[in-house]
This record gives sequence, structure tokens and C-alpha cells, in this order.
Amino acid sequence: MRKLNKMRIGLSAIALGLLTVGGLANVATVMTPAVAQGAKASSQEFLDAYKAAKGLVDSKKYSEALPKIDAAASLAKGNSEKSAVQGMKVLTYAGLRRNPELIKAIQDHQAMGVQSKNYTQMLAGAYAATGQSGKAMELTKQLIAEGGGSCEQLAYVAKGSLGAKRYDEAISFANKAIEQCRKDGKKPQQAHYNILLAAYRDTGKMDQYYSTLERVAPIFNSQDYWKPLIERAKSEPKFKSADGLLDVYRALETTNVKLSDTDKLEMGEQALVRGMPIEADRILTPLFKGGTVGGPKDPKADRNKKLYGTAQADAKAAKAGGLEKAEADAAAKQTGDFYAKAGEAYYTAGNHAKAVEVIQKGIAKGQMEPGALAFAQLHLGIAQYKAGQKDAARKTWSEIKADNGAGWLARTWTAISKSGA
Repeated sequence: MRKLNKMRIGLSAIALGLLTVGGLANVATVMTPAVAQGAKASSQEFLDAYKAAKGLVDSKKYSEALPKIDAAASLAKGNSEKSAVQGMKVLTYAGLRRNPELIKAIQDHQAMGVQSKNYTQMLAGAYAATGQSGKAMELTKQLIAEGGGSCEQLAYVAKGSLGAKRYDEAISFANKAIEQCRKDGKKPQQAHYNILLAAYRDTGKMDQYYSTLERVAPIFNSQDYWKPLIERAKSEPKFKSADGLLDVYRALETTNVKLSDTDKLEMGEQALVRGMPIEADRILTPLFKGGTVGGPKDPKADRNKKLYGTAQADAKAAKAGGLEKAEADAAAKQTGDFYAKAGEAYYTAGNHAKAVEVIQKGIAKGQMEPGALAFAQLHLGIAQYKAGQKDAARKTWSEIKADNGAGWLARTWTAISKSGA
């Protein structure tokens, strides 16, 4: 659960694409065209002041424009001129991101009879920026009701609903945000999925939580998603560390989840116990060369040095014909377990094509306990995937139904195969 809590904490800091002040050019359309063209009813003094202000606004020199706008405002007569000046004031405060003044400027312009969908969006953004989330939510929902909403608007409502613990609403709007992003040709943000994950977790809908992780991990390739998805295998009813822990570490390593030195030591030891010395040697060597294991600060230095020595010696023997001997010996055995183990050893040596061939011999020979068969199929799929046989690998993994960790790891490897890891 520690990882889930970390994801929740991170969610509050994730940029959700909150409604920002945008579409400023559209605001110009609220200015009366007659004024911009120099209507006869306007005094020359007003027109000069208006044009001076407008030139600065058009050049985005907003700070310089403010006093010019005030000068034009003092000369404005009639609703048309006042409305034109007020429109510039809205543009200027929006450009300066001075949200409290922007809110008042928009409201004053609306009081003159100027209504604009763009103003509603800008108000929602300004309210959000000033911490008035209730008003921002109300206006954003209005925008969504009127036009379907952008993915940013939908996500904003989803995040607000999550914060208010309206979980069904949060899930609904998060899914709509993801869908709308895709329709708009945009990539959904991690934040959108994090809303779903938090809502599912907080309501105890763990099946949906993990299926969402399964969906999102290949998209973003983040260890924040891969780690909880992969480690879920350890919660399977019949999971045993002796049978499945090494494969959990293999999946974590493949997805670039950062492993601690303690994790790596445990992975290396598990590989050695499983009879995979080449893999054990590969994992342990950097730890011993770096001195983090077996060095002066290691309280179990003597024990770990012996472990590493065994891994080195056994790996040397495996490379010097031990793999071939194990394969040959498997032919005389009554069950396919020995072929499966020999094939797994070929996999750890990087000979994936040979691993596929030998593990398939083991599965064909049969007489394997169901749990062992499931892990043999898992390893076959991994070897097929590493050998470039992606479709065959997915088919192999789809046939695993065990609840000892192999079935769950098959699901995660299927997700991994979609990420290109």
C-alpha cells in the first residue's frame, strides 16, 4: 500500500492542464467594429487615445497599455466606446495574468451586455487560479454542458470531483477527458489516469485499479505504474517466493524499475538457488565490484563472498558445456521439468531461440505439476518475446490461468510487450 499512497500524494501536485486564460484574440470581437474604424460619433481625442492603447495591446505591451486604456476610458462616451475600452482592459489583464482584476474586468464587461463563451472560459480559469474552485467548477461544468468540453476542462472537473470524494463523477469525467484528448489528437496525461487510479483505490475497486495500471504502464513506461502492477503477483493466493520471486524481479528489471542493492542481492541469490548461475553472476558482479556487497560495510560479507564465489564457479561451468549437458540429461527424465529448467537456463544466457526450443520440449513431454507448468509457459513466452516472436509470446501467456503468480506475471509481460521494453 506504500506505493499507492505515494501515487496519491503525487496526484495533488500533478499539472492537470487547469483552465488557463486563452483565446485572447477572440476577445477582440466584442469590440464594436464602428469604433475601431473611427465612427463619426466618436471624438478625435477619444479615437487617438483608443488607437494608442490598442496599438500597445496588439503588441502585447500590456503594462504600457494600462495607463493608455485608462486615458481612453476617461474620454469614452456612450456604451459603444465604453465597451470597446473595457474589451481592451480584459485583454490586458488576461495577458498580464492578473486574475483578480481580470475577473472584475470581465464581470464589468458582461454588465454592459457583452456575453461570450470565451469569457466564461476565461472566468473559470481566473477563478481556478485564485483558488475559487467552487466557482471554477460551476463555470467549467457549464462549458462542458454547452459544448462537450475540452480534455483540460473535463480533467479539471474530474480532479475537483476526486478532491470532493465524488468518486463516480471523478471516474466518469477522467474517462471523458482521456477520450476527448484522443479525439483532439492529443496524448492523455498521466494525471488523467492518476485520477482513475486514486478513485478506484479509494473505493476499493482493485480489479479496476490494476486493469488501469495494465493499460497505462505501457503508455508512459513509468516505474510508478510498472512496480505496483508487477508486484501484485506476490499477492496471488498460491504465490511462493521460491517459485516466483525471481520472475517478479525479472519483470521489474525489464521495465527499468529501480532496484536497491538489497533487491539485487536477493535477485542474485534467488537465481543461484533456482540453478541459474549465469544470471546470478550477471546480477551479483556489479555489487561486489562496487563494494556495496562483500565489502567492509557489509555485515554478512563472508557469507555473501561465498555466495558470489559459488555463482562465479557455477556460471563458468554452465558456459563451458553445462547448459548442453543439462539439456542432454533432461532427455532421460520422466517429466518435462528438466527440459523447462534447461530452457530457462538458456534464456538467462541470452540464447532465446534455444530457450524456446528446449522449453517447448519440456511442455510437450508433460508430467509436470500444474504450477510448474504455468511457470514453464511463462518462461516460454518470455523467451519467445525476447526472440522476436511477439505474437507467439502473447498467445502463450494468454493460456496461463494459474494463481501462483505465473498468470499475473503473464498479464504484466503482455503489457510489457506493448511498451517495447
